[in-house]
Amino acid sequence: MRLSAVFGLFLVNYCSGALMINITNLSVHYRESLALDKVSVFIEEGELIAVVGPNGAGKSTLLKSIMQQLKLSTGCIDLGHRCLKDIAYLPQSHQIDRQFPITVREFVSAGSWQRISFWRAFGCTEQRLLQEALQKVNLIGVDDRQISTLSGGQFQRMLFARMLMQDADILLLDEPFNAIDAQTTEDLMTVIHDCQRKGKTILAVIHDLALVRRFFPNVMLIATQLIASGTTETVMTGENLAKAGYQYLSSEMQPLNTECSVNSLSPTELPFYGRNIS
Repeated sequence: MRLSAVFGLFLVNYCSGALMINITNLSVHYRESLALDKVSVFIEEGELIAVVGPNGAGKSTLLKSIMQQLKLSTGCIDLGHRCLKDIAYLPQSHQIDRQFPITVREFVSAGSWQRISFWRAFGCTEQRLLQEALQKVNLIGVDDRQISTLSGGQFQRMLFARMLMQDADILLLDEPFNAIDAQTTEDLMTVIHDCQRKGKTILAVIHDLALVRRFFPNVMLIATQLIASGTTETVMTGENLAKAGYQYLSSEMQPLNTECSVNSLSPTELPFYGRNIS
């Protein structure tokens, strides 16, 4: 009877989606430089979170730590019952060799390798997922082109399609909207929201604070240390932004406006990246 009760409690917690990523006392060094300092945060299943902070604040380091690409100086990251196969990582576009001789279809198809293994045949299920991924990002008709011929927006759509092919529970996006037009940003945000509606947990490193305030319900504000974590309205305050190093921005912070443009910041929302914390 006791075993049944314990199992029942575990099943309720598991099905409720309470546990997804538990980060405790996380510190990471690059040689002598401290990139993250004693960061602790709990991320629930199905959350959509923007990771925000000045340049060099440790945002990308956080994602790479979750991916187990970096050695931790202190702390731990608990993924619960999940493993690396359950994580899809969308890197910054400049990290991809755009001159590599491969077609869009081949590049996107490679997203399934982690899920089905390199040696397994690319069957009907994978073909269906491939077509769905290409359609969701509006790349039908260009899938036979070499990736070197794509525009910046098309290239970013291709990265999203590859991520969708992994069909992972956790999505980590590193600056997914850099140097792309407003329409592409809108389209890809639709893809992100669709993934969230399906229960996926999403962390995205975002520099455009206007976009964060419009589309992201939750924010992690990082400046080597975790400054604040929670709803966008409670985290994106002048006081918190000043602590993170956005001194100019924080002094004239305006109330949240969900109708603001996705591709521009007002003069008072133009962050001075790279400032030191006073």
